[in-house]
Amino acid sequence: MNNSSQPPVPSSRPQTIASPPPPPPQPQPQSQPTPSSNYTYSALPPQELPPVTTHEYPGGPLGRAGLETKPRLILLTSVGTLWGFAIGSFLGGQQAGLQYLAENAHRLPTTVQGWYFYHKTKNYRMALGGIKRGAKFAGRTGGLCLMYGAIEAGLDDIRGEADVANSVIAGVTAGTIFSAITRLTRGSFRYSVLFGAAFGLATGGLSDLHRYAIGHPPSYIQWLKQKVSKENK
Repeated sequence: MNNSSQPPVPSSRPQTIASPPPPPPQPQPQSQPTPSSNYTYSALPPQELPPVTTHEYPGGPLGRAGLETKPRLILLTSVGTLWGFAIGSFLGGQQAGLQYLAENAHRLPTTVQGWYFYHKTKNYRMALGGIKRGAKFAGRTGGLCLMYGAIEAGLDDIRGEADVANSVIAGVTAGTIFSAITRLTRGSFRYSVLFGAAFGLATGGLSDLHRYAIGHPPSYIQWLKQKVSKENK
């Protein structure tokens, strides 16, 4: 018989069914950073962000009128020098003119040419006398202002604070030293000390007022505010 006529015999081995391919992995959502005070959010690129600055007093913790110690001393000395030169020139010119009139009162000119040279010489003597006395006054006032500023800056550095108390003490000290060096009389000594105290009170008060206006009040103003607030409660 032909074997091809026989039906196929099923296999005893189990047939495996192919499982479907696994689904592709889904992208995980990225976690958003939580808001924090350490981060700054802006629409500008990082290279265009402005630098972060803190609001501080322009002249530093020991500055006055928005100036540091060295520029303040230079400015104070320059103003004192110019002020002294202006006053000395005015007084020296007047004194030289009066002295020339007194010296030539008995020999007045009698011609037009003589009067011309008379006034020309008088003006020359007045200018020369004003320059000499102006230079002397400029050295005194400039040195006095430099001494006052140096004492004030030293007290600010020792106390760690720039306020009107240091200015008044510096003014009294500078007036006392100036009076001792120039050997002033008792009345002039008292006037010099009072002038130094008034000058320190004015400059220190204006400096504290400037600090208070821009939001950096001195410690005694803060203490007064706390005391007033406690009493109101």
